[in-house]
Amino acid sequence: MTKKTTTFILLFLLVLGTTLIAGSAVADEDEVVYTLTLLHNNDGESQVINAGGEITDFGGAAPFKTVVDNLRGAVTPSATEGVLMISSGDNFLAGPECNAALQNGVPFYDTIAMELIGYDAVALGNHDFDFGPDVLADFLDGYTTIPQYVSATLDFSGEPRLQAYVDSGDIAPSTIITQMGVEIGVIGLETTNLPFISSPRNVVVDDDLVTILQAEVDALEAAGVDKIILASHLQSIQEEIALVAEVDGVDIGIAGGGDELLANTGDLLIPRDEDSVFGDYPQIAQDKSGDDVPVVTTSGEYRYVGRLVVGFDADGMVEVIDTSSGPVRVATGTCNDTTPCDDAVTPDATMQAEVVDPVEAALADLESTVVGTSEVPLDATRPNIRIVETNEGNLIADALKWQAEQTAEDFGAPLPDLALQNGGGIRNNSIIPAGPITELE
Repeated sequence: MTKKTTTFILLFLLVLGTTLIAGSAVADEDEVVYTLTLLHNNDGESQVINAGGEITDFGGAAPFKTVVDNLRGAVTPSATEGVLMISSGDNFLAGPECNAALQNGVPFYDTIAMELIGYDAVALGNHDFDFGPDVLADFLDGYTTIPQYVSATLDFSGEPRLQAYVDSGDIAPSTIITQMGVEIGVIGLETTNLPFISSPRNVVVDDDLVTILQAEVDALEAAGVDKIILASHLQSIQEEIALVAEVDGVDIGIAGGGDELLANTGDLLIPRDEDSVFGDYPQIAQDKSGDDVPVVTTSGEYRYVGRLVVGFDADGMVEVIDTSSGPVRVATGTCNDTTPCDDAVTPDATMQAEVVDPVEAALADLESTVVGTSEVPLDATRPNIRIVETNEGNLIADALKWQAEQTAEDFGAPLPDLALQNGGGIRNNSIIPAGPITELE
């Protein structure tokens, strides 16, 4: 096929509402035999109430579930059409919302939220290990019916509680999801940086991502699976695109950890997100054989549900990406200050009662407890706290040093000479005004 002919077909299919994947073995929309609606998110990070700050009419686990239910309900699974929901990691995060979950105990509110959403497969992220393997095990213990967790790069044998989930098959390198007789493989990968950006303790990370991924793809193909999804948490969508280029057989990639917002012209976005778009949805990677592979991700915190609608041919190759693909924002209230958003949904009542309401109550208790007073505003805005010295960073480092001095004798440790606080560990992303400082802040 000439490049000129390919260009004509691309334009023709765009008019029809679909996009042809260049480099495919078959350049004909009529060859599509199976359409998959892939719903996905990543980096939920315990932000279950709403998007936070002044953006209270968007985001949150309760309306997120409603959006997922609506999108899932629009597809009737059959031998020619299916729908999946997948998370690519960072399913909870240290902070006041997670603190409420830890104080409440098992099941954690984040566990309840994920079970209510209903995932077909879940990858692990670095923040899932921030409290160590025991808290991750507590998180998993809270499920009534645990979804399939996928992790091909982690060896859990040094952590008995997590290894028990491996032994039971609830954590596996990959899984085969069968829907109406159609088999779809899902592989999970984690960042090789895990040992020094989180607290996995005796969980061992294998950093040979290319070899591991290709072996899992080969095993799935040997089992007769020709539709394969990679759900990875490599901290950047560029990392996943680069990895896909080194292997053959991955059909779709879902990245996590980078918080990139992918969107196309006309997509409805949360206010002030317009200037934060990383690129088109999806991004297109090329695998080792030169075949095009759509790679997607969403910005986190239950703000968007990713929706990728693709058509497979009889050989399991992605031929078409439907133009309905893109981020679906989670909206509950008004747009333009007073006008109700056309896409506003009603928060799921069960999620609201079992997750959001108790977390809000816990935060209200924290907000009512004043622990000190600051005579100056404290700056922890993300652009500053991660790049330059700020007074909130200094305050927290000084507090760490003071606390270590108070407890050194109890732990048989020497008195500290200095303290360091990484900017990425300060998460309020705001300027706390001068005045009373509450336990919530």
